[in-house]
Amino acid sequence: MGRGRRILMLLLSAVLTLAVSWADSEELGGNFSLTDHNNRPFELHQLKGKLVLLFFGYTYCPDICPTELANLSAVLNALDDQAERVQGLFVSLDPGRDTPAVLHDYVRHFNRGLVGLTGSEEEVAQVARQYRVDYRRHEKEDGGYSIDHSVNLYLIDSQGALSAVVPYGLPPQHLLETVRGLLAEMADKDSPS
Repeated sequence: MGRGRRILMLLLSAVLTLAVSWADSEELGGNFSLTDHNNRPFELHQLKGKLVLLFFGYTYCPDICPTELANLSAVLNALDDQAERVQGLFVSLDPGRDTPAVLHDYVRHFNRGLVGLTGSEEEVAQVARQYRVDYRRHEKEDGGYSIDHSVNLYLIDSQGALSAVVPYGLPPQHLLETVRGLLAEMADKDSPS
């Protein structure tokens, strides 16, 4: 096994271990209801049968969110014929500014298949709690604000269960390998025995 392959396997092992340890300590994830970027009601369970790549952020984020969404888009584009089995979701942690119309334009910039989600402050806070996303508003001297938030990508299997928590910074190629591996596992689970 080559050095690059060993590093990839160690990274994937760490990602899956993180997901398992979080999932064991308390229920992590689950169904939620928000509003999509077309201003329609959305529930996670609508995506049953697909692998979901769930990311939390906000449209005014200057660096991490656009970088992570660009990486997510690169993965979705590289999946080719498997892309219809995967859905990317972007949950805004800034519902005051990130209206459905704003989210529509923002997510389309990255990938036409990506779905932007928002809701009331309470609805967004509930979903963030479900996935243990820490975030808080940080007031700036100029009167504006930013949102400090944890940065993970949540991979949710075809049955709606959390499969992995991917930390920020995993190179797109490694994320692609993780997604392909989960798609293969899902195909095995979902096929009749």
